[in-house]
Amino acid sequence: MNKFLKTAALAAAASFVVAGSANAALSAFGFEGGQAAPRAPDSVLYDFDTLGDLSMLDPGYVNTIIHAAGSDGTGAQDPFSNPAGTPYLSVLGGGTATITFDKLMKSISFDWGSIDTYNTLTITLNDGTTHIIPGNPGGGNQQSPANNGRYYAVWDGTNAIKSVTFASTSNSFEVDALSGSAVPEPATWAMMITGFGLAGAAIRRRRTILAVA
Repeated sequence: MNKFLKTAALAAAASFVVAGSANAALSAFGFEGGQAAPRAPDSVLYDFDTLGDLSMLDPGYVNTIIHAAGSDGTGAQDPFSNPAGTPYLSVLGGGTATITFDKLMKSISFDWGSIDTYNTLTITLNDGTTHIIPGNPGGGNQQSPANNGRYYAVWDGTNAIKSVTFASTSNSFEVDALSGSAVPEPATWAMMITGFGLAGAAIRRRRTILAVA
């Protein structure tokens, strides 16, 4: 990556940070320009690889399609970080699409292709709080890593992510590989706490035995 592209990518990340700086519930958030894998421990939840299947969307979505890589005739292009030849989600002009997760998520990330000023991401937390992230003011260049890459957000232990909404007033908001990491179930927390307790007891017992010896 040349110096110009590195500078552009950093500028894009900065624009997201400014947009989200008021979101006190966020412990980490930002944008990684260029090709990027899901951030650990996120795993892919929706890859949008089945053409015509919008079943993962909440009822009420408008002007939203899943289409193959390349132009669909409306100006939408395959996201920069998406493998060539795979379908992706595209929210067209005047469109909106919401995905409510099956489980509360502590983190999310997704490929955001050719980011435009008319793209808007809304993240809703389990307490009803919404956080709005506007598109990059740099414009929707379809080649530069400053406008193509992976957006990510991580919430603190007080809140969790309930849903995401993609909206666009013009063509298009392009999304792929929506990933996330779920908040552990209460039973999982109990098992973890029990495990830590047993480990601590074993360590104390070993120390006692060594002291007696």
